[in-house]
Amino acid sequence: MGKKDARRRLRDLGESKHTSDSPPFRGPTETGPIVELQSFILMSIVGLAILVGLGMLYGIKAVEGDLENRATALLQANAILDVEVDASGQDLQLVGSVAKEEDLVAAPQLVASLEGVRSVQSEIRLVLPLETGDSVVETDPLVMQWSGGAVTITGDVSDEPTREAIVAALDEAFGSVDATGLTVEEGIPSERDWLSRVLRIIELGGSMVPEGELFVGPEQRVISMTAVFDTRQEQHDVREAVEEIVNETAFVFDSRLTVADTPVVPPEQVVELQENIDDLIAGKVVEFELNSDVLTSKGIALLNEILVALEKFPNVPIEISGHADSQGDDATNLELSERRAEAVLAYLVGHGQDTNRFAVVGYGETRPIADNSTAEGRARNRRIEFRALEE
Repeated sequence: MGKKDARRRLRDLGESKHTSDSPPFRGPTETGPIVELQSFILMSIVGLAILVGLGMLYGIKAVEGDLENRATALLQANAILDVEVDASGQDLQLVGSVAKEEDLVAAPQLVASLEGVRSVQSEIRLVLPLETGDSVVETDPLVMQWSGGAVTITGDVSDEPTREAIVAALDEAFGSVDATGLTVEEGIPSERDWLSRVLRIIELGGSMVPEGELFVGPEQRVISMTAVFDTRQEQHDVREAVEEIVNETAFVFDSRLTVADTPVVPPEQVVELQENIDDLIAGKVVEFELNSDVLTSKGIALLNEILVALEKFPNVPIEISGHADSQGDDATNLELSERRAEAVLAYLVGHGQDTNRFAVVGYGETRPIADNSTAEGRARNRRIEFRALEE
């Protein structure tokens, strides 16, 4: 083969390589190592974020703990011992009690002065110590029992003028008083914040309760009256009057006023009846003729629906209350609300209901549920309400 043939041969071989079906070489085509690298970077970023978050959390907890410790130490250094400090970031909450009014103001001011505190919320209560100092004198509660115009009282009071005031009120209300068991015990707290109210209850008991018992527990902060009435209306009137007086004090009223020969009503029946009545009168009113206690046809139709609900639970007592809007004078509105409640009672009793399961009261304009400045609001306030009672 000559040189020309050899060169031609080599040229042909080179051209055949570039024209074959195989693609030219472009380096590695595998994607696995790249994906793994991206995953590693992503996981590293997530891990770093978690570490940073934990670091910030622990940092916040450390700041909160430091603020709580410094605030508590500052309060204790100022003889404020019964207040706990709770930190949420740089915001502090104070909870507890103090015995002096000045500490009620001083505690949040002291804590707010600490470096790093942003805000202070105080829920500290003022609890005054007994006037007798460190000693505690046990006190017997006042117990008054009366029947047939004669009353007996036992218990302890703080001084002779208080004893004389109670005996005078009992004598005025009942006529015959046995106060040999009412004694003066020096060192017990004064009765000045509740005595006048108890004297009013004594007067009420003498005029409205033929036989009963009144318990006054200053240490328990409880006033209780026990009596049995012949009618639901009598029981209702006495309970409402006593509650109104007790609500003027820091005492709680424990009513033990009952009606003779009435069955015990399961609480679930009271709840269900109230729900049924509420559903029936939702968006409606028991209508009367204008400025009158005469029921309209719509008012009668609604009462007929209520009768069905009442007959389902015949032993549940009911309060019927009348309400008025603010137009007109107070006395007229009160009288009209009472007459309308009585008219509803008369209709229900006339259709088979037992009168003794009901108590009737008129509240006039004293309990509005809507704005009296609009016609719509006044219409809602002119209403009859039914309240299922447990006793």
